Amino acid sequence: MAKQNDRPTLATVAARAGVSIKTASRVLNGEKHVAASTAEKVETAADELGFRLNPTARRLRAGGRSPYIGVVLSDAGDAFQARAFAAVEAELAALDLRPVVTVVGDDPDREEAFLDECLANDLTGIIVIRTHPEAAETYARAASAPGTRVVSLDPAVAGPGTSTVAGDDREAGRLAAEQLLAHGHVALGVIGDRSPSLITTRRLQGVQDAVASRRGVGWRAYMREDAHDEASAKNVVAAWLGSRSAPGALITLSSTVTQGAIDACRRLGEWPALVGIDDFPTAELLDVTVVDRNVESLAADAVRRLQAGAESGGPEVGGDRLGERDGPTREETTGTGRGGESEPDFDNALCVIARGSGEEPPDAR
Repeated sequence: MAKQNDRPTLATVAARAGVSIKTASRVLNGEKHVAASTAEKVETAADELGFRLNPTARRLRAGGRSPYIGVVLSDAGDAFQARAFAAVEAELAALDLRPVVTVVGDDPDREEAFLDECLANDLTGIIVIRTHPEAAETYARAASAPGTRVVSLDPAVAGPGTSTVAGDDREAGRLAAEQLLAHGHVALGVIGDRSPSLITTRRLQGVQDAVASRRGVGWRAYMREDAHDEASAKNVVAAWLGSRSAPGALITLSSTVTQGAIDACRRLGEWPALVGIDDFPTAELLDVTVVDRNVESLAADAVRRLQAGAESGGPEVGGDRLGERDGPTREETTGTGRGGESEPDFDNALCVIARGSGEEPPDAR
């Protein structure tokens, strides 16, 4: 009889049932051509011992790949990344796949070590939600490994063997600026971090697109490499708002910076019009206008591409940024009025959720 602290094995099940290990394996793996009485003895023994087959080991023995998927985040506290991970995890669970997660923070070496572990343990694929700017090129090696599929929600991770599923960040920046311009603002301040980031660069390009043809409109981009979390973003925004060059309206390029900006506004009692990119949990409560995307759709597409690669025996290469080709019109994406009067249309790639902070006219302060 097995000891209380021993983990039951196939051998102990076979011994209790009085059959060979091979017969016990056939029964527990659901194979046919086993006598009903024998199958009943094996199943009873397994239940009494609390034995359960290891599905991962079973899959690998059958020539399949690991059910584990590597998932990379740069900041677990970032609202977009948290939402995206929750959606990815739900999509993977529907396929009986499980995520192995790393949060790389400001350490690109940690990201590279995680990729090495994924390859060494024969993980089926890797989903990148956000990468460190200095680590993006390391994914080319992972994507070139036989049987490894890389799908990325970060446009910085691209190249042969990698499928990129990202929102149109340039369009997001344009929509944010257009929302403020439509309400009469001519002095815009754009606040973000990580200036080498491709996402930041594209969002800045979108702002520039919106103001390029407007006369009398000025804008200034204020970037700080240390504004990676809410506390440091708050200090950066507070310093700017407290200066003589403070603009009348703000565009914040990430949900983390947006939340830091709101805290800075509270501290100073200054409430410029504001549009943030990417929604966050308390934005509706605080009446914060945001440009958002359908995160669930992004996650579903990422996992679909991962699964398509698995079924074809190789990576599904390519992929467009959602909404980049035939994007929605301004009328389709831009809301008006305060919260409750504008409902987001998530059939489109991007949507302005107008809650009030981005709709205040310049003379409302």
